[in-house]
Amino acid sequence: MGELRRNGMAVAGLAACVFMGAVAYGWPAPARPDAAAGKTVYASNCVACHGEDGAGTPTGQALNAPDLRSDAVQKASDADLKQQVMNGKNNMPPFKDTLKPAEVDDVIAYVRTFAHKK
Repeated sequence: MGELRRNGMAVAGLAACVFMGAVAYGWPAPARPDAAAGKTVYASNCVACHGEDGAGTPTGQALNAPDLRSDAVQKASDADLKQQVMNGKNNMPPFKDTLKPAEVDDVIAYVRTFAHKK
């Protein structure tokens, strides 16, 4: 058990050194999803079916687009939502050739803001 603990501490120490080295060399930190940027992407790619507030447009409702404010959508994991946006689902087309993965992350961050608009 002592050896395992020593090895675990060594791994943690190595990870800290790598992180500090990255900071020292000015490597950028991974970007966090940006809901404000996601709003712009949403307006260009999603609003026609999902509507400005996520409730859905008549076109989206005819295609059975989900209400993005709903508990079902809001409780879905980011990974599940990303998979749906990238690969499409039911009547929704895939956006993997249209949006960059970071843009999808931003859209998901924006969609999360709909939970409070219901």
